Amino acid sequence: MLGRAEPEIETIIAELTLLHRAHAAALEDRLNDLGASGQGDASLRGTMNTVAVTVRDWISGLGEGSLEAVERGEKALQGIYEDALHNFSKAADPQTAALLDEQCQEIGAQIEMLANR
Repeated sequence: MLGRAEPEIETIIAELTLLHRAHAAALEDRLNDLGASGQGDASLRGTMNTVAVTVRDWISGLGEGSLEAVERGEKALQGIYEDALHNFSKAADPQTAALLDEQCQEIGAQIEMLANR
């Protein structure tokens, strides 16, 4: 999406892109630590890539008017995290729970930034 962003929102899109790449890498590292595979269609990275492609298809160009769609996408992603945290046994794996919670909070901060632009 970054290559398609108009100058007035390029910084916002760049920050979101970096954040989501960092989140995906951290989650993949955690999966590897747990001995789980982060590869394949069911992986977080695969899911995030699918979401990114879908969003690109929705938006022909990324200008100021596109930020509402970006904000909706961030809210949807935050909902996925909230569902995961709700269904996750925090006592069984506090390290993973902390990672999910931290990432959910970071997404929340981005949503607030988008809402207040």
